[in-house]
Order: sequence, then structure tokens, then C-alpha cells
Amino acid sequence: MKTVELGRSGRRLRQQPEGDNLFGWTVFILLLCGFAVACWIGTFYIFTHPEEPFNYHILSKLRKLDPPKRFDLTAAPPGEFLTPDKLLARFGSMNAWQLDEESKRLLRAYLRNYDHQVTKVPYVTGRFTVLDSFPLAQNDFCDSGFAVLAKSVDVPTVYIEHIFPADSHQLPTMRRTLNTGLGIELRRSYDLSAIIHVEVLGGGRLLFTCMPLLYGPYGTVQRGAGFQLEPPQIINLKAGLPFVSQTQLREADQRLADYERAMATQQTASAQSGTKAQPSLMGAEPTMSPAQIPPTASAGKNSTGAASTGAVTAGVPGTTSKPASTAAPISKAGPPSVATASPVPTQRTTPPAVAASSSPALQPFLTASPPPPIEGGGTTWQTYRPGQMPRGRLLDVNETTELADRGLGNATMYLRGDFIVTAVRENRAVLRSRQSFADHLFNRGNARIIVEYLRGTPTPREGDNFQRGSSRPFQIVDVRRGADGQVNIYAREITGPE
Repeated sequence: MKTVELGRSGRRLRQQPEGDNLFGWTVFILLLCGFAVACWIGTFYIFTHPEEPFNYHILSKLRKLDPPKRFDLTAAPPGEFLTPDKLLARFGSMNAWQLDEESKRLLRAYLRNYDHQVTKVPYVTGRFTVLDSFPLAQNDFCDSGFAVLAKSVDVPTVYIEHIFPADSHQLPTMRRTLNTGLGIELRRSYDLSAIIHVEVLGGGRLLFTCMPLLYGPYGTVQRGAGFQLEPPQIINLKAGLPFVSQTQLREADQRLADYERAMATQQTASAQSGTKAQPSLMGAEPTMSPAQIPPTASAGKNSTGAASTGAVTAGVPGTTSKPASTAAPISKAGPPSVATASPVPTQRTTPPAVAASSSPALQPFLTASPPPPIEGGGTTWQTYRPGQMPRGRLLDVNETTELADRGLGNATMYLRGDFIVTAVRENRAVLRSRQSFADHLFNRGNARIIVEYLRGTPTPREGDNFQRGSSRPFQIVDVRRGADGQVNIYAREITGPE
């Protein structure tokens, strides 16, 4: 009897732990499932929100996020160009939460290099006056370059914080150039200054942080110096945006006010002495060939004495520019003039107030060099009847890749093929070759063709398909390989319709 009771109690003791273990394993599995779901949600959040500092750090370490890249003007993300009044109308009506969400979206798109961009990118256009410039350090948003704080000429409540990333050896030239009073005109045809952050300054004022997606070179005329912008390799999101603080903004506003008072005093002194201040520089849009443009040359000036910070499209027609009245600041040394690759030199008369100072007159011209222009750079060229053009080598698109490495030389070359129009701007069309399955398989003919047409002649429409054979080929002007490996073929229309 005792043996039976001992056996039953032993079975109860063995059964009790088994029930406890089953419950414990159930809880453990549920916890694992919850952890897996949390990891999945966290991973999804990290990949979809790279604008968060922790997420960006993880993605950079895993090499899942490429650094900002340099865009070609003809391959930039599609966008809309907003003047200061349009910027104020769009963003001025947003509350703080909406602006914060919009800033996150804009920064997210920039960090992704606008890959799979659905909405249009907002680009800033208009005239601005530089209040001050600040060098970038390793603990800032970009580790090297300058941040320029400027105010709109037309809408004084709109400020921009334009970041110019550059290598460290470019900083001395940038420091001499980016001074108070420098005028900047961002134009639709030349500039791609994308907004990546919006900040409310109070009093109805807005501050827009901009990045130049072209990262072009900038040149100076008087001293032959220039600086080249480079895409930032490191983005420090922990530094946050905007770059300038409220204190720096107030000091910069005061500095511009002092500068304007000094200029007014100088003009009064010049008027009393009977000396008329002469415009210090005149220029025209670039009309030089690629071989004539120096490496540090810059693009065309605007008609108001300010210049654009962006790349200029190839073959822009020459225009007669208007003089720009400028003067030297009193509070800080003026930089050398920043102008176009083909300036039209004029005599410069220094007012007495400026002559008393050893600083050169401050010139409000900032501009970047254009992409490879059409040879000769003129607005017109000789055209021919179909089949009557000079003899030359006829190439398919997939035969032009080698030209990007060795150049055209002095040979006359023509381009034939079956094309589709992907974009049209003014008198230019961007084409792609229609590829067969074999071309896709062997990656042949994957080049971008930028064709320039004579002004006044009809250009194809976006989405059109057409063929060009031996009787009506395009004349190849230049073939270059971009920083991303993309081959760009620059050509022009030289034949009339059949």
C-alpha cells in the first residue's frame, strides 16, 4: 500500500514541472515573436527614415546609403522653381508641426539622392544679398566648405542658408570671396539649389537651407583664382539644421545694415566730389569653346549684376549684359570679382572712398561653369540639306563609349540611331537610344544624348520616337563620362527636314 502511494506521489511530482515548463516555453515563444515583430518594424523604420541621426549612422555603417552625388543639369531630379514670394505663400501658411514634417521629407529625399522621387523637388530662384558666411567644421552638417546666409532682395522676410561643400584647400579662396554684400541670383536656367530644411525665425520670417545639386566650379576674374565645390562625403545629422543660430542671424543682419550705411555714405561722398561711380565689370554669357574655357572659369552673369550659383546649360546664347554698380565694404575686405568664363572687360573707375582703401571693389557675381558647351559656343551654326553635310564618321550610340575616354580629336563624327525623347528644355532635347533585348543584356547604348537645336526651329516633344540615319544624323560635339559613370553625348541638329 505504501508502495502504491509513493508511486502516485512520484507521478504527481513529475507532472507538475512539465506543466510549468510548457507555460514558460509559451511565454518565451511569445516574447520571441514580439521581438521579431519589433525588429521588423524597427528595420522598416530605419530604412524609411534616414533623416534620423541614429538611422543614418546605421545605414552608413552598413553601406546601405550612398553619399550625396553630383547631378548633371540634364539628369537632375524633376522639380519646381519657386521665387521668394511663392516660398512665402507655400511654407508661410504651415504650422510648426507641418514645417517639421516637410523638412524631414525634404532632407530624406536629399539623403536618398532623390531615388524614386515621386513629388517635385523645390528649387530656390530669385535675387539674394549675402549677410555673412561661416566656415564649416567637422562637427557641422558638412565637414568642409562654407555656409552662406543671404536675404531676398524682393521679399526681405525670406532668408536662405546656402551650403557650399568644398575641400579644405578651397577654403582660403572662398573666405575671400563670400563676403557681406555679395549678390547672388539663382536662376531657373542655371541653378539647382534644392531646399532641404525650412525654419521659422519669428516675425513672419522663414529660413530655407539649400544645397547645390550640381556642385560646380566657381571662378574669379581679377586674381585668376577659383574654387570647386564637391559633394559632401560625410553628413553629420547630429549637428542639425539650420546651420546658423538666432544670434548669428541677428549679428549678420546688423552687419548688412552697417554695410549698406557705409555704401550710402560712400555714394554721398562720391556725389559731392563730382566723381561718378562707374560699373566695375560687365560680362556676357559664355560663348567660348570647351578648349578655351579655363578650369576655374565660371558661367554667365545675369543682367542685374548678380550671378547664379549653379551649372549653365550648354551653348547658352550670348547676351549683352548690363553694368552692375558695386562698391567695397568698409567693415571687411572685399573679395575678387567672380564672373563668367568670357567676361567683356571694361574700364573700372574707383570712387574716392574706395581709393582710400586697399581693398578691391566687391563684385556681386557668383556663378558656376556650364556643362560642355557646343563647339564655338555660338547661337547659330551652318546647316545642310539632308545628305549634303561634310564627310565624316557615322556612329551608333554604342560606338561612342570609347570617345568618352580618348576624345573626338579633329575628326567629324555623326550619330545615328532610333531615339526616344525623355526631356525637353528650351532649344534642347535629351534623348535615349531605344534598346533591344541584346542591348539591355550586354548594357550597350546606355548613353544620354543632349541635342541642341537652332533657336526658332521646332524641337521634338517629350515622349516622341524618331530615327536618324545617314542622311540626317546629329553632329557629335563632345562625349564625356560623368562622375557616376554615365556617358553623355553632346550633339546638335545640322540638317533640315527632308
